[in-house]
Amino acid sequence: MVVIGILSDFGLKDSYVAQMKAVILSISPSTTIVDISHGIDRHDVQQGMFVLASATPYFPDNTIYLAVVDPEVGGPRRPLLLETRRSKFVGPDNGLLALAAEREDIVAAHHLTERQYFAKSVSSTFHGRDIFAHVTGHLANGVSPLLLGQPISDYTKPQIPTPKLDKGRIMGAVIRIDGFGNVVTNIDRQLLDREEIRTGSTIRFEIGHGAREIPLCSEYADVEPGELLAVIGGHGFLEIAVNQGDASKRIEVRVGSPVTIQRVKMI
Repeated sequence: MVVIGILSDFGLKDSYVAQMKAVILSISPSTTIVDISHGIDRHDVQQGMFVLASATPYFPDNTIYLAVVDPEVGGPRRPLLLETRRSKFVGPDNGLLALAAEREDIVAAHHLTERQYFAKSVSSTFHGRDIFAHVTGHLANGVSPLLLGQPISDYTKPQIPTPKLDKGRIMGAVIRIDGFGNVVTNIDRQLLDREEIRTGSTIRFEIGHGAREIPLCSEYADVEPGELLAVIGGHGFLEIAVNQGDASKRIEVRVGSPVTIQRVKMI
């Protein structure tokens, strides 16, 4: 059984997602399709990249991912296939696939060029159906990636700003606000470990309209309902949350807002 995970910014009001699934199942009827999300904000490649990377560690080996957040559809961006040691990723070459794939160690990249594996008539506005879904179906049937396109090495890298260090302070940015209002930063677990900021620390956050001292917790329930906390999310990045509340409204930030942290106390 082949598992295919699908992500898009298409929503569920229209039939676009169903059309992609129908193409895949027409080519590979025994495939199991899992929806990762179709609620990505329209054209928000970074959000899609982040959600995809958050989900992929929990899928079985040999999963094929079809991801479509494609504001440049019909333009110069290339259709792409990335192979890792455990998965395959199909979608536009705009950075959407690369964060998840790089976490699994990319072993090959292909510019999808072989039209015999596309729809007979390719729409200039719906490559998700006419290119990516067809390629995904053929991959599920065992077609070799080498037959699907030309090897490349210059695929688009993830567009995540890199945190900076300065005298014990880590300067980063907000990269995601999830559906619960949790404020996710680009500061990852490895950087916190390197700076010896661990669960039990109190962290000084400079974010939004001021500075706050917030505990780094292991779970949301470590503080009372309505209180702020910091936690390493399931995605591996530091986030600010409110137990049973919305941190983004409490601290009034948005994606791209700067955030600076510094450990002030270790329990």
